[in-house]
Amino acid sequence: MTTPEILRSLPLADEILESHRQCAHGDQAGYDGYKAHVYRVANFARALTPHRPDRDEKLAIAAAFHDLAAFDTVDYLVPSIAAQDAWLQATGRENWSDELALIVAEHHRLSRYGPTRPHAALVEAFRRADLVDVSQGLIRFGIPASYVNEVRAAFDAGVFFKRVIPSVALRAVRKLQPPGFLWPSNALVRSGHEGADR
Repeated sequence: MTTPEILRSLPLADEILESHRQCAHGDQAGYDGYKAHVYRVANFARALTPHRPDRDEKLAIAAAFHDLAAFDTVDYLVPSIAAQDAWLQATGRENWSDELALIVAEHHRLSRYGPTRPHAALVEAFRRADLVDVSQGLIRFGIPASYVNEVRAAFDAGVFFKRVIPSVALRAVRKLQPPGFLWPSNALVRSGHEGADR
């Protein structure tokens, strides 16, 4: 596999993250860790999907929003998609709404998002990219280990994975909150994108 140059600057993702920094409720270190995860996933997804004119823009947007509401709830797919939809509407990109909602909704899918399904190329690449990072590079989908290690070393997401996510998960257990991040179809229905995956 030929890997692309690592993107160390994603201005569109940075713009989105800055305009939504209040979602971290003052947890600056946690939000910076999330930003690092965003950069990692965007880079891995670029390595897993062919170039096309709008690829990097869509990946930057989806990456910025995909776990955004994880600072509040373990059922974060729906509010993350809602925030993304609002931003797409405000910036004149609403025609990407279904595709990017699919990317966010399906990014924790445990099985492959089939190649004949809508927007399969980016949805599956993003799903795999997130798993590469969450697995700490143990799962790579053909991306060279050297590239995975270089990307992970470039962006320190430790606080997000070691403190933010466990804290939200613990609160969910205490409240008996169901893990909504595991239900992509349900998230699509609840976020107003029912049928986008068919």
